[in-house]
Formats: sequence, C-alpha cells, structure tokens
Amino acid sequence: MSPHSKLKPALLLPLLCVHFASAAVVSPAAVADPESTVQAFVAAMQRIRLNLPEMPDSPALESYAIHDYLVAARFRRDLMQRPDEALDTAIDAFLQAHAGQPVTHGLRRDWLASLAQRRRWDWFLPRSVDVSDPLLVCDRLEGRLATGDTEALGAAALARWSLPQKQPAECDDAFAWLRLRNLVTPALAETKVRAALSADNPRLAREFAADVPVARTAALLQWSDLLEAPKSALDVLATHASLPVEPEALAAGFEKLAHTDSASALYLLPLLLARQGSTPELQARLQRAAALGAAYDRDPRALAEFDSLPADTPDSQVEEWRVRAALWIGDYDKALKGIERMPASLAAQPRWRYWRARAIAATAGADAAAPLFNEIADLRDYYGYLAADRLHRSYNLNARPSPDDVKAQSAIAAEIGLIRAHELFDCDMADDAADEWTAVLGGAEPAVKVQAAHLAARWGWYAESVATLAQAGEWDDVRLRYPRAYPDAVAEASKLARVPADWILGVIRQESLYRKDAVSRADAHGLMQMRPATAAAVARRWHLPSHRKDGLFDPSIAVPLGAAYLRELLDRYSGQLDLTLAAYNAGPVTVARWLPPTSMDADVWIENIPYAETRGYVQHILEHIVAFAYVSGAEPPRLDTLMPVVEPAPR
Repeated sequence: MSPHSKLKPALLLPLLCVHFASAAVVSPAAVADPESTVQAFVAAMQRIRLNLPEMPDSPALESYAIHDYLVAARFRRDLMQRPDEALDTAIDAFLQAHAGQPVTHGLRRDWLASLAQRRRWDWFLPRSVDVSDPLLVCDRLEGRLATGDTEALGAAALARWSLPQKQPAECDDAFAWLRLRNLVTPALAETKVRAALSADNPRLAREFAADVPVARTAALLQWSDLLEAPKSALDVLATHASLPVEPEALAAGFEKLAHTDSASALYLLPLLLARQGSTPELQARLQRAAALGAAYDRDPRALAEFDSLPADTPDSQVEEWRVRAALWIGDYDKALKGIERMPASLAAQPRWRYWRARAIAATAGADAAAPLFNEIADLRDYYGYLAADRLHRSYNLNARPSPDDVKAQSAIAAEIGLIRAHELFDCDMADDAADEWTAVLGGAEPAVKVQAAHLAARWGWYAESVATLAQAGEWDDVRLRYPRAYPDAVAEASKLARVPADWILGVIRQESLYRKDAVSRADAHGLMQMRPATAAAVARRWHLPSHRKDGLFDPSIAVPLGAAYLRELLDRYSGQLDLTLAAYNAGPVTVARWLPPTSMDADVWIENIPYAETRGYVQHILEHIVAFAYVSGAEPPRLDTLMPVVEPAPR
C-alpha cells in the first residue's frame, strides 16, 4: 500500500548472490572457485555492517569485479568509528582513482559530511558539493564563515536563506551573520514568508515571520490562519464583510476548505462573493474552487456550480470534472455537451473519446455510438478494452516482439560497468547496480536500450528491464514488459488467499515494478508495498509467520501477506475488484466516502475517484491483469466481467 509517493530503495544488506563472477572480470586465480569468492564478498559485507573483526581479502576477492564496493563500505564504516588524517588521505586517493564512477557516490557524500562535522575545512572547502544536498551546502557556508572567507559568503548564504524551506541547523551561523550585517531586509523576509504561504506551508511561514517587522505580520498571520483552520477563519470573514484580507490569502483558504469540506465551502460561497471589494477575478477563483470541491465529493450540486462559472473561467481541470459530475448523476446529455466544449487536444484523449461514445450511446442509441467505440477499441489500454466490451469484440493488445539480438546483448554485457551491475544486482545491491547501469546506458540509443532490456530480463532484473524499455519508447513488446516474476511466491500466495495469480502480479507490477526492496515515503515495503503495521495485523489474522525486521523485503513473506490483505478487501467489498484495488491504494476509510448512493456502473464510479493517483492505479492494474493473461497464453478476462455494478454502502 504505497498511495502517495514515489518509491525509494531500501537500505538492505546484501544477503545472497545467486550469480557467480565471470572469468572475464576476475583473475585466473579467482576463476578456480567463483562461488567461494562471491560468498566471501557477502560475508565481508555482513561483517562491515555488524562491525565484526575483519579478515584479510583473498587474491580472488581482491580481483572480484565489485571489490571496490567492499573497500568503499569499509571506508564509510571507518568514517563513523575512527576518522583521522590517514583515513582522509586514503579516501581522497580512492575517490581520485575512481573519479566519476558510481562506487564513489555514497562515500564522497559521507566523507564530506564527516569533514564538515570535524571542521576539517582545509579538506572540505576545496571540493565541490552537490547543490541539491542542503546539508553539504550549509556545511560549505559554515566553512566559509569559520575560515573568514566572507567575500562570497553573503550572496551564497542569502540565496540559501531565501529558499522557503526548512534548512539544516548547519546554516544557522551563516544566517545569523546575514542578520548582523542587515542583509536580511524586511522586504526579503516578507517575500520569503509569502513564498512559504504560497507553497501551503503555514507553520514554516510563521517561523520565517520572525524576520518580518511586526507592523507587516498581521496580513501574513491571517493568511496562515486561513491555511491552518480555513473554516473558522472564513466564517469570520463571511460574517464581517468589511474585515480586510488579501485576495490571495482568501482564495488560498477557500480552496483548502473546498478540498476538505466542500459542503461548508458551498455554504460560505455566497457570503464571500458578496464581500466588499471582491473583484471578478477573486469571485471566479472562489466559484471554481467550490465547483471542483463539490465534484470531488460527488455532490449533485456540482453541475450547477460549474454552470455558474464565468465563460472565461474553465480550464482542463474544470472541463474534465464538469463531465465527471454529469456522469455521476447520470446526465449524459450534459456530459456530451461538456466533452464537446473541451479543447480539441483534451477531447482527443482516449478517456474522453470513450465517454463521448458512452454519452452518445445513452442519448442516441448503441448504433450511433458504435463507430465511435470502434475508433478506440483496438487500443491497448483501459478505455480501449471498455470500448471493445461495448462492441463485444476481442481485445487487441497490439503485441509485437522487439528485436532480440543475443550477440548485441553479449557485447553490452561485456562492458565493465554492466559486469559490475550484474554482480551487484545478484548480491541484492540494486541501487548500486542501477547506478552502474545508468552510467553505461543512460545516454544510449533506443535500439541499444532495447537490447539492454532483454539482457536485464535474462538476469531476472525485471524492474530495470521494464524501465529501460520505457526509456527506449518500446511499448509493444508485451511479453517483455510483463514478466511473470516470482512464480513460486505468487503461486503460493494465490493458493493461500484464493486470489488469481494475475491479480497479484498486477498489484506487484503497479506497486513496486518488481522491486522487492522498494520502500515508499509512506513507509510501505516490498513487492506489494505493505506498511509494516498492516502486514503484522494480517499475519496475526491469517496465522502466518510474523515478519521479522526487513521481512517484507522477502518475496516469500511479502507476497502471501499482500495477497491475504487483498482477499480481506475482496471479502469486504463482496468480491468487487475495483473497490478492492482502490482501498488497497487509498485505504478502506477513504473508499467508504466514495461509495455511491445508488447502484452505479463501475466505469462511472472509477472515473469519479477524486484522487488521480488512485484512479490511475485501478485502471492500470486492470490493464495489467489483461496483459498477464495474454502473456500466459490464456484468454484475457473482460473488463465488464471484472467490473460489476458498484453497489452503495450497506445501511
């Protein structure tokens, strides 16, 4: 369950190398026993992590393609334990000898941070830092201040201070230096607060307001109140029409309220529109927010709110939700009119071509709609499949295998960076493997990337294979794009939970793209992106082994738990897959708010999911299920079968 964020890799200890080093990358002495070399590498990495005594590296291990990663790991450990001049010298030499190589990335950052912490500015300052790393940027400012290098400090410190973001404590001394020299002017301070407010960060804005003269803070604090407690702040403004407020602050607060409590926003709208000095631009913005908020909440008043908007207000978001609101209440005539008023580029999308056909079918009959459905029925996507269902036609996946040139793949695999990538991947060091892969192939031609994708698939590196195909713009090799990975874990989970294997694979592909080490910003782990607390609760209910630390990174644990949770949701929603998938992504409490008041066609319900991520999530997994059936040689299931009518919540 990873609803709100991109995935980030877990920091995992290499547990097992299943691929043994090739003769091309080790010395003749090492070739004699490649398995022991790999095992020695893994054991050495474990000792580093556990701070156990070292053992001398054998000649074979020293010749191993990824031995440098072992050296870098030791350096990083020693930086935490006993940094000194000798270690700095050794690290500096290593970084210079491996300049530009992926193996240096983490080490270089850790070394610079250690140098700054030890105030070794003589080592730190001559070296460039990653400007996207706030800590190192602040360290550089601190170093300049400490060494008296103030010539460039002012501009650099002011540029960092001006960002409407929370900065590391390492910047505090440089910021204090700015204030002592009166370089933080009231105008700059106010601009920074307003930037934080515009970014919807009222707490940070209040912190920044300490640099703003008291006489200038009232309007800023009022804006902050409108963002933090929009209903109460807007109630005051609605009942005290002469109370001053900045238009941008009022609009921001109202937009927040419309998104979180659309009914209150609709109630307050007439009072706010009648306020003294309300400009047409502000009024249009408030009306737009109210209409969109009502549509997100599937409020039947949404259509009337859209109709009341000034003619020049609509934009793509308004146009789309006007149509969705009409679909929700079954007004296909208004839905059709809404689609016809869309910009041509928007109306040409498969989504709105499908709904135009649906609206014509509802208003003029199936025969009138058939040619429109026919135009998109061969598309390999959710709307194409729905159109094919309407015409009772077979799905056309437009599958075409890409060139599979083993000779070209062998040449790619012989690149030293790719040799390292292979070894690292097979030792569960996927992040480092991906860095090596990108260093070699990041700028490659599409044809080369296609062959690299075949190569990665042969290694079992499905995440990189699929991602590289996408980079190459190769979409038609359905079999390569939909590998049936982790067959044992999926089969066991399917049997345990009585959930079709293709449904489980669909969730895996959408949630983690086959990365067993995936972690989201919402702290969801593993192939099926479960939060540890959810996984533990499911394990108790199903009498499954309690997952140990990092257990969700083990497919044999993660996949059965994820499938069991899918089964619980399917039972909760009477077997309705669309509701189950929406709940897996956004949570059952959220989905409870989305259930319709009466029975509703599933395509209409899915279209009105207010979270764009969840809507796309459900649609993509339905596409995946079709594709997985195709690659297994089975007849793809029909979406009209997978998507029965959505029923209202039980009373």
